[in-house]
Amino acid sequence: MVSKRVKELEDDLGFRLLNRSTHGLALTDAGEGLFQHCLQMLSGLDDYVIERRNLETGPFGTLRVQVTNDHARWFLAPLTVKFVEKHPRIRIQLAVVPDNFASAEDGVDVIVSSRKPAVPGVVGHDLCAVRHVICASPRYLQKTGRPKSPQDLREHNCLIDPFSAAKAWPFRNAARPLLMEVKGSLSSNSHAVLIELALRHCGVIRVPYHAVKDDIAARRLEVLFKTSSLSPERVGAYVAKSKRLPAKTADFIDFLKGTLARA
Repeated sequence: MVSKRVKELEDDLGFRLLNRSTHGLALTDAGEGLFQHCLQMLSGLDDYVIERRNLETGPFGTLRVQVTNDHARWFLAPLTVKFVEKHPRIRIQLAVVPDNFASAEDGVDVIVSSRKPAVPGVVGHDLCAVRHVICASPRYLQKTGRPKSPQDLREHNCLIDPFSAAKAWPFRNAARPLLMEVKGSLSSNSHAVLIELALRHCGVIRVPYHAVKDDIAARRLEVLFKTSSLSPERVGAYVAKSKRLPAKTADFIDFLKGTLARA
């Protein structure tokens, strides 16, 4: 039936869309050109529909947000509560993925991540810096001694994320940042796991501050190198490249930017 409809379309157009052979089907040059023009027309139609929907209806519907474990718990979940309170016509679905996840689930509207997802045709909106701290338990420091300089970390059991893009810990230095290569007997791609290991006095960790602020306040963990450690990491919101975003998506990104700018 599909072959019949394509043949009828070719007869109406007056040129072939497909090259047919024993190896299969392939678009002709004319077919590829028509396909690209159709994509442009559909894109223009989508832009018009989104524009009119934004004007006539405003933000509504289900917003699907993908976020890593760490950001979901400590960063995004509290903000989504405030957002839905202001936008009662929007429902948010949080798709939580592993911390080192770099692609996208099907049907996702926004990806909140500290690394650009491996998805074609997405653009990023910078949200904020992610403050990191280097810390260890008091018991570990009593046993091994407190490192006085970043170089001293070579003698310590540093618990790292082996899948992180940054393989070294950054510190302030006179000319340019000092990148300190560290290693240890245990590693994990989960901040929650690294924190648990540190709480069990296994070694030194470098994790986002928001993930350990309660442990620091309760003195279960002590911060090292307060004034010299650096935090170059940033978090962004990634969406499909488009002239116009649906109102629910645009409002969500604007809300995140505004809220985090005041934080």
